[in-house]
Amino acid sequence: MIPDTRRQLRQAHRVILAVSLSGVGGCISGSLASNTDRHPLGYRWSDAGRQMVHVGETVEFDFVLQDLMRRFVPPLGLADYCVATIGGERLESEPNAAGHFQFAYAFDQVTPGEKIEVRTIAYQQRGHRDFMRIREKWVYAESPFNRPDRKVAGDSIRFTVYEVPIELMIVRPPDDLDPESGVLRIHRADGSTTSVYLDRPHRPGFTITGPAPDGYYRVSYRSKGNELNPVGTTDVEFEIYDTAGFPHYASTTLETP
Repeated sequence: MIPDTRRQLRQAHRVILAVSLSGVGGCISGSLASNTDRHPLGYRWSDAGRQMVHVGETVEFDFVLQDLMRRFVPPLGLADYCVATIGGERLESEPNAAGHFQFAYAFDQVTPGEKIEVRTIAYQQRGHRDFMRIREKWVYAESPFNRPDRKVAGDSIRFTVYEVPIELMIVRPPDDLDPESGVLRIHRADGSTTSVYLDRPHRPGFTITGPAPDGYYRVSYRSKGNELNPVGTTDVEFEIYDTAGFPHYASTTLETP
């Protein structure tokens, strides 16, 4: 079997990071995973070092401590909280009952093609916590009597932002289409459906143009990240009536990385 070189390099990176950050009872490394990437075995979480994220998608993250054999290490007595930095933003998370540090982030202020690194570091608190959140801002708690919190382990994922536009074509019927009657339905794998209507002020929706010289109407919509399945395919259907009251349909299947 051909070895997974990328995974070996990533494991080596974690060992180096553990050596540089740790020293608490041996080498402790960190593992950061997200729920937006396709895991090779179909699991919910993927720890791949490079992943894709859709514009507007809210991504869930899970960070844990591991030993050199990549076995889970409970954070009790080792790490009290985890700091995630995403661009210029800072998030803090404390371990849940299972010993995982979890947080979520909405990638809604991004553009297709942008590269964004999400970096996490677990800390052991010593005295007062280094940073405090005051009026939506993180303030460094500087004090000559307070020792800086100890870095235990860290990890990171580099995201590439993408966008999957929805484009559908409907042939012009004998009677013109009524745009107000149109509804775009986006079906997710969990059984939920998002219904999108004609674009209006304060209600973003689909646009319809035409008919073009080729005789087709074009339906367009810029999907939001959480309207699509994070991996695999997403089914889309469009229904609209003409001015005579007859329905017309179009559908497509979108591919997501």
